[in-house]
Amino acid sequence: MDVMTLPALTSHSLADQAYRALRAAIIGGDLRWGAKITERGLAASLGVSPTPVREALRRLEQEQLVERTGPRSLRVATVSPKARTESGIIEAALEGVAARFAAEKATERQLAELERLLDTADEAAFLLRADRDAGRTLNPVQVERIFDAVRTFHAGVEAAADNAQLARALEQVRAFSRNERLSIASAQLAVSSPGQLRRYGQHREILAAVRDGDPERAEQLARTHAASAAADLAGWDA
Repeated sequence: MDVMTLPALTSHSLADQAYRALRAAIIGGDLRWGAKITERGLAASLGVSPTPVREALRRLEQEQLVERTGPRSLRVATVSPKARTESGIIEAALEGVAARFAAEKATERQLAELERLLDTADEAAFLLRADRDAGRTLNPVQVERIFDAVRTFHAGVEAAADNAQLARALEQVRAFSRNERLSIASAQLAVSSPGQLRRYGQHREILAAVRDGDPERAEQLARTHAASAAADLAGWDA
């Protein structure tokens, strides 16, 4: 099993916490697709007995995130390109719904925070353009700064939607890890990809629709934006 560090669990609901921790590790890329895993190894990493891990793995098997390769051997499931593409399409549709709800519910404080995040991204984008225009290697700190600001912007839209059922559904269909998203964004920024530049500008359009209280336009913009990004991710060979 790959060597890794997972957070220790302290609550009485250990099986549920183990499930959430392992699922996050799979979706986040800390447990890679196809990685061999064992109940005892995971239990040691989480600091619990094998029993809650066993229960968590049963749930992950039902979600087809973990698969058994023998009576006592397991591995993180390898998700097919088609499945990832389909998950990306579903995720894009749900992000559209999140923007629709945000346009109906966002508070002034939430709107101000979304504006601040895009201002932060714009500052990083300005510095990256200066690097590119001067023929310099893009500063990875600024690349990650713009990436994190944009991802936090999307999370802020979802928070403004204020719908627990939608939040759970989005968590279930997230198809790409942070590292995958960051890698493809970095590659596109390095070559000034027209698609990447066009999508970057769409964030301001989404915010404007949310601020204007226009749910139809907010949903359309967010869905188109997310679908385009998912298509690039699905076609990227990590």
